[in-house]
Amino acid sequence: MLSLAITALIILTGLIAAATVAHCILEARAAYLRLMREGEVMRAGFALQATAVEMALRPAPRRTVATRRTGLPGGLPLPRAACAA
Repeated sequence: MLSLAITALIILTGLIAAATVAHCILEARAAYLRLMREGEVMRAGFALQATAVEMALRPAPRRTVATRRTGLPGGLPLPRAACAA
């Protein structure tokens, strides 16, 4: 029974891996065809217009001002020596 479970898990893992590889191949093929089409357009003398998503500006980073921590009234206590005299 244990050997059947292990075999089923190995087969399932193999199927998932094969599906992942097939998906990556399809995406790579689509990207390659898109790049070839853009290359043909560029060689013809046209420039592609960037989409709005590519042209969108990133939001400005949020700037924060360092604030002084309020702790003990006299500040932090000084560390004591390892061997007090």
